[in-house]
Amino acid sequence: MRSRAITAAPVTFDEAIRRFLSACEARNLSPRTIQFYTERLRVFCAWLDAERLPAVAPHDLTASTVRAFLARERERTSPATARHAHAALSALFGFLAREQAVVRNVMRDVEKPRTPRRIPSPLTADEVGRMLATCGKGFTGSRLTALLLVMVDTGLRLSEVCDLRCEDVSLAEHTLRVMGKGSKERIVPFGQATKTALLDYLARRGESAQVRLFVTVYGDLLSPRQVYQILKDCGRRAGVNGVHPHRLRHTFALLYLQRGGDAFTLQRALGHSSLEMTRRYCAVADADLREAHRRASPGDLFAAHVKPTTGRRRLR
Repeated sequence: MRSRAITAAPVTFDEAIRRFLSACEARNLSPRTIQFYTERLRVFCAWLDAERLPAVAPHDLTASTVRAFLARERERTSPATARHAHAALSALFGFLAREQAVVRNVMRDVEKPRTPRRIPSPLTADEVGRMLATCGKGFTGSRLTALLLVMVDTGLRLSEVCDLRCEDVSLAEHTLRVMGKGSKERIVPFGQATKTALLDYLARRGESAQVRLFVTVYGDLLSPRQVYQILKDCGRRAGVNGVHPHRLRHTFALLYLQRGGDAFTLQRALGHSSLEMTRRYCAVADADLREAHRRASPGDLFAAHVKPTTGRRRLR
C-alpha cells in the first residue's frame, strides 16, 4: 500500500500541538483531559530542546527517538508516567495522521510501556473508624466526616468529589449525580450514615455563593490539593499511614465486595468502562475470604474425626 502524501507544508511541533488541542476543545473534551495532553506534550517538547532536537518536525520523528524519550520518563519518574506520555503522543499523532499532516503515524511502531500490576492496598474498617474518630468538631470536623464517608461509601475519584455540586446531592433518594471521566454521568447511591454526615455538614455550611458541595472555611472552592492534604493529615492524627484519596476508592471497592456487593454493580458505581480493574478488586476480596476461612473454618472444628492417611491404601 502506498503512503499518503502530506497535503500541506510540514508543521512544527508547536503548531501541531496547537491544532491538536484546538481540536480537543472542539470535541468538547474535559478540561482535565486537555490539561493532561498539554502537560505531557510540553514535557516532550522540553526533552527535544534538552536533547538539541528542537528542529525535529512531527513528520521527521522516528520511533527510536520516541522510545528514548519514554525510557527517560520511566527512569526520571515511573513506568506509569511513561505510559501517560505514550498515550498523549499517540493521541497527537493519531490526529495528525487523520489530518494528513504526517505521512504515517510513528506511534504505531512504538510499544506501549508496561506498568506493574499492583494489587490495590485498601484501608481496613478499623483504620477508617480511627480516622473518623479524629475528625473533630465544628465546621471543619463536620466537613471531614462528610468527605471521608462520601469517599468510603461511594468510591468517587478525587476530581469527582471536588466537582460535586449541592444540586447533585439527593438526600431523599440517597444518591449523588456524578460527572466522571469522559463527561459520562452516573448516579451513585450512598447509605444512611453518609446521609447523616451530609445533613450535619450542609447545616453548618449554610448558604454560599459557591455551587460546589465541599468548600473552605471562607466558602471558597475546596481544591483537590487541599482535599489530599486534609485526608493525609487526618490519617496522621489517627496513626494510619499512606492515606490518599485513591486508597479510599480502593477501600470502598473491597468493603463493598466483602459486604455482599457484586462485581457488575461495583463497576457501575466506580465508573469503570470495563471489568478489568473490578476483577483486581475481586481477586483481593477472594484472597481475604480464603485467609478468613483459614482462620475460622467450621470444618476444622471436627479435625479429630478425620484420620490422616499414612500411605497408599486400597480402595474399598
